Amino acid sequence: MSIIFISLLLFSCRNSAGSGEKEETTAAPEQDTTMTMETYTSQKWHFSTKIPEGFIVYEGNLPGEAPVINFYDRSIEQEPPFGIHNDASMAYIAVLPEGYGVDGPGGPRKSFKDWDSSLKLDFNIDPNESYAYLLESGEAWAVSLKFFSPPQVWNEYGGIYVFYEVNNFRAECFSANTGEEISMEECNALGGDAMKFYGDVSEEKKEALNAILENLYFTDPKRDREEIGDLVRVEQPRENAVVSSPLEIKGEAKGYWFFEASAPVELLDENGNRIAEKYITATNDWMTEDWVPFEGHLEFETKEKRGYLKFNRANASGKPEHDRTFRIPVVFN
Repeated sequence: MSIIFISLLLFSCRNSAGSGEKEETTAAPEQDTTMTMETYTSQKWHFSTKIPEGFIVYEGNLPGEAPVINFYDRSIEQEPPFGIHNDASMAYIAVLPEGYGVDGPGGPRKSFKDWDSSLKLDFNIDPNESYAYLLESGEAWAVSLKFFSPPQVWNEYGGIYVFYEVNNFRAECFSANTGEEISMEECNALGGDAMKFYGDVSEEKKEALNAILENLYFTDPKRDREEIGDLVRVEQPRENAVVSSPLEIKGEAKGYWFFEASAPVELLDENGNRIAEKYITATNDWMTEDWVPFEGHLEFETKEKRGYLKFNRANASGKPEHDRTFRIPVVFN
């Protein structure tokens, strides 16, 4: 895999390709109901999502015949495909099922394990290999998502890159030897030179791109996707309930929600940071496709005001097409 140094303003390439099939639909429950969304499904790469008004889908190839699906702001003057290295003022997503053979963006970054924020995703990612790329303000201007195990027909290098529109973008580089500022042409991040990025992330474009991510899920061609309410029902706590430690959890789920009679549950703050995690346990035989009662409890400490209880389907394979999540908003006492 070749290594190409990134100074953010490298290249954009043009190839021809068709567009994906779309059909009008409404927003997902957690999204702003005023945002018009359209469904996009890739039968070839086994995923589906919803696209906000003002964004366009492109299917094609990057140089080297690397397949790419772009979701991009229609106001971008350049033509797709868009890879990993483009002008930071562009708002787009690059879905790369087979990777691209180059390093990700340069500059400061944190793994999702260490990042003090998160994304509301319906699939699990590898937090050690997924990154938020940061401005000096600490805000993410881009993120990269990698999987524990790649989706069906993707290879091990596959991933998703998201680039939020940055206004008034400015880059600086400081020599590893002298500490003095040097030009971006001289900058060698691999040699230890320090890059710093400045600018203002467009909240409007960030909301739109995050809506695409939050509605994205991977499909299993061997099984129809079920509504989450047909998989898990939570009796306690109720939505927006005031909760305290220990938090008692009760409900029921289809037997295939569990593995070895248990499934993960997490307590998160509003930014997606984990406060506590444990497992719910099936109280009846879980080797069934019928409903099975479960229970569990979480002990926690937090100074946050609000958060989420996140139920995860047990997924021993690690394949994202087998992931399902369900969130309940809660208020901390």
